[in-house]
Amino acid sequence: MGAKKTGFSIGERVVYPTHGVGIISSITEKVLNGENTEYYVITIPSLDMNILLPKANAESLGLRRLSGKDEIRKALESLSEKKDVRGSDWKARQQNQMNMLRTGTIENVAAVVNILYNRQKVRDLPIQERRLFETALTHLIDESSYVLGLDEESAKRTIFSHLERIKPVTA
Repeated sequence: MGAKKTGFSIGERVVYPTHGVGIISSITEKVLNGENTEYYVITIPSLDMNILLPKANAESLGLRRLSGKDEIRKALESLSEKKDVRGSDWKARQQNQMNMLRTGTIENVAAVVNILYNRQKVRDLPIQERRLFETALTHLIDESSYVLGLDEESAKRTIFSHLERIKPVTA
């Protein structure tokens, strides 16, 4: 049984829950409150941005390695499962979905895509839910394409083919 690998390496692809797939582009040190603190510099290509994340608590902030192929396949298969798209008022739904996205797990990202995709078949999504859907979909496309070795368009087609295998739930 191998030890759990901690820390991330320069050049490694990672997932930061609220921003998606990124690359550790460097590790830098800055003085904060008189103390030297090491930071991961994470480049998020889909957002064209860099994030500084304190190295000491990166994992507790949700930074994780890419999912394995089996995890991605399981998440993609879950897109074909029927989800209840009715429910509480939109604010409660949105908060729940934001919390799911913040966990950063590929399973929860896929669940948010599934729920919102099927909800939009029933009625138009409010702008906040539409943005959340687009964010979750981008995260799912990016991680799926990297892990499965697909180009972005192929990953997108794969995701939508799974989503279309189920019938929408009526409200």
